[in-house]
Amino acid sequence: SKNVTLPIVGVGAAAVKTATDFEAGMSEVKAISGATGSEFDALRDKAIEMGAKTKFSASDSADAFKYMAMAGWDASQMMDGIAGIMDLAAASGEDLATTSDIVTDALTAFGLQASDSAHFADVLAQASSKSNTNVGLMGETFKYVAPVAGALGYSIEDTAVAIGLMANSGIKGSQAGTALRSTITRLAKPVGEAKDAVEELGISITNADGTMKPLSQTMVELREKFAGLTEEQKAQYAAMLAGQEGMSGLLAIVNASDEDFQKLTDEINNVNGAAEDMASVMMDNTAGAVEQLKGALESAGILIGEKFTPYIRKLAEWITGLVEKFNSLSEEEQDQIVKFGLIFAAIGPVLLILAKVISVVSTVVKAFKLFETTMTTVKTSIDLVKAGYTGLATQMGGIPKLVAGISTGFGGMLAPIAAVIAIVAVLVGAFVTL
Repeated sequence: SKNVTLPIVGVGAAAVKTATDFEAGMSEVKAISGATGSEFDALRDKAIEMGAKTKFSASDSADAFKYMAMAGWDASQMMDGIAGIMDLAAASGEDLATTSDIVTDALTAFGLQASDSAHFADVLAQASSKSNTNVGLMGETFKYVAPVAGALGYSIEDTAVAIGLMANSGIKGSQAGTALRSTITRLAKPVGEAKDAVEELGISITNADGTMKPLSQTMVELREKFAGLTEEQKAQYAAMLAGQEGMSGLLAIVNASDEDFQKLTDEINNVNGAAEDMASVMMDNTAGAVEQLKGALESAGILIGEKFTPYIRKLAEWITGLVEKFNSLSEEEQDQIVKFGLIFAAIGPVLLILAKVISVVSTVVKAFKLFETTMTTVKTSIDLVKAGYTGLATQMGGIPKLVAGISTGFGGMLAPIAAVIAIVAVLVGAFVTL
């Protein structure tokens, strides 16, 4: 029981807990996405598969699927997008659910499809590694600027460059999002002092045919126009163009060196496989191996637990039925059942106590029996010693009286000594037995 049954029961209990938690998470995905039948089975299998071969568990995959479903992705899109999102989460150190939320929200804001999630993950991974920011902070930035940038047709690459340049000057997260949003909106529809600055600097964010210029082109033009200004003029025009909220972000973009600007632009525009490569590096260590092992064990636990859950469910339903029947009984019937239950509950402890008492008494009885046997053996030994001594004394009768006297004296000394030795031996034996 201790070495076989209990370990098996422990594994079964852990597996059932893991499987039920995973089942609850996937039920949320099913409810939100509307996936049923083979589509839902495919999602479930994909979650277990990703849990077995990545640092993230199957339950983590279920959480990621939930955010994808909330973004309106169907089952096919979820399965296509999960690998890129996992790579980004592993590369950035963010949890999978948060990363999924960032990617799905930003993709929607930029008007991209679920199939673009891998490339989007590459851009975010590269931007976070080549500038002074991270995926979590970029996600916070996107909350503010992505809807505006997406509406104007700006690419995720150009937006990431702007975010990276601001981050290098210490403008990150929501502050960066607010600054870039303010700059873009005031350039898109300049009024008041913003209009004056646009006219004075000769800036336009649209082409001659009215189409929007790429954000990268607008940034290049802004950098060129600001290059010949004094520091005072730069601050003045930045405040006029971007407002108080956006001027710090605009200054970070225009004041970056040409080398830094071009380098970051080139790195973000050449990102194929960046998230996967970074994830591989991040996982190439003992901690990564342990994380992957935990995910694999959870996937195995889910598969084992799913074999148990039908029986657990039947047991739960049966117990629920018993409880309902008990609740419907009269108070007298309920009292009788409780009393019988107390009696049955007491049987086990009473039997254990009685068994212990019987065991102790049996041991004591055996000890006394052994003590009795030992005493009989000692008595026989003493009798033999006495008989031998008597025979020896008889044979020595012809020796002079002096020798007989000595023998008598020696015999008087030997008998007490032999008795003492025998008694000590008996006591030692008895105590050892006890």
